[in-house]
Amino acid sequence: MHERISVSVVTLGTLFSEAYQFKLPYFQRAYAWQTAEIGRLLTDIVAAMLRDDGQRGYFLGKLSVAKKKGEPETALVDGHQRVMSLTILFAVLRDLESDPRRQELLSSFIRGETLRLTPQDAMALTCERFVQAPGATSLDFDEDRDTLSETERNVIDNRDHLKAELSSSDYTPEMRHALVTYLAERCCVIVSSVEDVEEAWHFLKTEEETRVDFSKADRAKFHLFAIARPEERNECQAIWSACEASIGAEDMHALLGHLRTLKKRKMSGKPIESDIAESYAFNKPGACLSFLRNGLQPAAEQLANLRRGADVTIRPHTERLSWIDPQLWVPAALLWLQRPRAEAQTALFFKRLDRLVWMMKIAGFDPTKQSNRIIDLLGEIDRTDDVVKMRALDVTGALRTAALANLRSTTFDQKNYCGRVLRRICLNLGQDPGPIEKNTLTLEHVLPRSYSAKNGWVDAFPNARAVHQYSHRLGNLALLSPAENQAAASLDWERKRQILSRSNCVLSRQLADTPVWSPARIVERTEEMIGVLCSEWEIKP
Repeated sequence: MHERISVSVVTLGTLFSEAYQFKLPYFQRAYAWQTAEIGRLLTDIVAAMLRDDGQRGYFLGKLSVAKKKGEPETALVDGHQRVMSLTILFAVLRDLESDPRRQELLSSFIRGETLRLTPQDAMALTCERFVQAPGATSLDFDEDRDTLSETERNVIDNRDHLKAELSSSDYTPEMRHALVTYLAERCCVIVSSVEDVEEAWHFLKTEEETRVDFSKADRAKFHLFAIARPEERNECQAIWSACEASIGAEDMHALLGHLRTLKKRKMSGKPIESDIAESYAFNKPGACLSFLRNGLQPAAEQLANLRRGADVTIRPHTERLSWIDPQLWVPAALLWLQRPRAEAQTALFFKRLDRLVWMMKIAGFDPTKQSNRIIDLLGEIDRTDDVVKMRALDVTGALRTAALANLRSTTFDQKNYCGRVLRRICLNLGQDPGPIEKNTLTLEHVLPRSYSAKNGWVDAFPNARAVHQYSHRLGNLALLSPAENQAAASLDWERKRQILSRSNCVLSRQLADTPVWSPARIVERTEEMIGVLCSEWEIKP
């Protein structure tokens, strides 16, 4: 059996060469990575490159393939997300490169005699046209995004995200050259290969089906309690159970991560339970019990208070923070609340933390950048009680520019935070409509997304291109109940206006006074809605 399986460590320079010709079977899982995942990939690779000592390199995980010995044809069974993402990264670097020799090298990572990666038929044309062909990533996608599958949208969005990052001032040509060399020579994967594709899928299926399905919190508890001394385990179990009862299993595991961050003050790739055991010296007598009593339990009580909104001074901010990201801000909040602070400073701290987290999300900062900003903030909390002096809470020019650009995007409705931004605008207007959910409150496009010469909109929006340019913008969006949304459908403005005027949502009722719905009005309303956010956040729109 073992002779049918080969396992090897392969650099990306070899992986994207004539040695492998990847093909995705038609039933392969969809490409699901979004800008957060591909942004983290780039940030983590660059961080590893900058700290590389010439010994370690960077490990990108495992691929499972079916490949006959000596033949390049390779069925990619597991690893689609990474291979596609790396293909997009190489393509963007290729099209940003001006030196012909370097451009030729980068082109060779994408295509030799044939493409290095052949996607499924349904998305092959999009990948070829907007990623793989020479110069493809320089082409703007100005077609109707509603015609794309979710997988194709992910490819386009990730391409554009990487293009914006790698063409920013953070990446000089020399930095990009170093990145290409590092990717080709110092980044590697483990390739697990069998010759028969059916056998490869069988191995993957067996691995998934026989894996013990612990929750993350249960897995952490299992490993940590295994280190604790037998006579301590009953008390450890009692403390753990009480904490988990107060905050839930998901928050319990996240809290371990927050405590790790507060202890180490840096990001880590190790399992949380390993870092906790090492950082809190679980090899010493009584250390596990001490961690639970003096670390986990008080932190769980504080987190439970934050979730309940026990402090009315900061409740509005912790609630809004939880809308946009339930965990990112928690380490900073816990550290701030560890000792008494002036009430005015606490109110200002949470107001600015609220602003920072929302703006990083809207700006599209990848998770690593967001976490590093919070880690910087932890250091400032240690050094001062004066919130005004905390530079990590400031809205930098780059943050403001990126956030405003996304709010003004012609595809704003496809941002994963779209509904939460609308909810926040409503709240700032005096009404919280609640979360946007299909059974209670839905997103309404005032100008319908599909063009039809018969639906009464052609005077202001004469063709499909005009509809595409304006229908997805922030200023074209409202909130309606499912029944109202169904009734509004593609009605002309006069009839839709009547439905909007009767809505329970302030954001929709406001539209009733608008006599004509036009491109100029959508742009104007976009700026009005941005102004509502900027006024609260005390920044210039």
